[in-house]
Amino acid sequence: MTIPDIIYYTVINTNFIVSIAYKRLWKQFFFLYFGVTVGAEILITAKADFITARIYNYLDLFCIGYFGYIYYRETGNSMVIKITASVFLLLSSLFIFISETDYSIMTGYLYCLFLIFISLFWLYRKISRTDEDGNILNQRFFWLSSSLLFWAVFYIFRMLPMYFFNTTDRSFLMEIAKVFTFINIITYLLFLRSLFCRQ
Repeated sequence: MTIPDIIYYTVINTNFIVSIAYKRLWKQFFFLYFGVTVGAEILITAKADFITARIYNYLDLFCIGYFGYIYYRETGNSMVIKITASVFLLLSSLFIFISETDYSIMTGYLYCLFLIFISLFWLYRKISRTDEDGNILNQRFFWLSSSLLFWAVFYIFRMLPMYFFNTTDRSFLMEIAKVFTFINIITYLLFLRSLFCRQ
């Protein structure tokens, strides 16, 4: 395990502990998200026999449902979020079912597009409301949306050449994976910042 890996696991476990420790975070079920994510990471790191790259697709489905739910609640039960989450869940499930590879890259793209959409949707709603007081930097969903947007954009760029470099330049693909570890660290640091917001 490399130093960036250790930092990544430390940051994600810190998020998990903080999400359990503060009762005000329970209504968004952050502990559930981090529990599932940490559990998946443990299974992948332990190289359990029954684990394939497909676990990432199942994690994508879980995350679409989870983030769809918390953004639905945060936006006052917005039907736009509800319908969008349902469509993305349905399409992602379909692509997993018809995929001939261990990891359905289309499901990964859909997950990223979903995160980008809900993040921008929340930011647009927040910025367009002139009747609300308070600094947007003090709001949990600002930092959460920023972290999801940051991660999704970089993940798309990681996925684009994935299968091409897997056959032509595997060492470069490994370098991209190392860089993405730093993206994950920054993402979860932004997420951690969101957990300390009171609004």
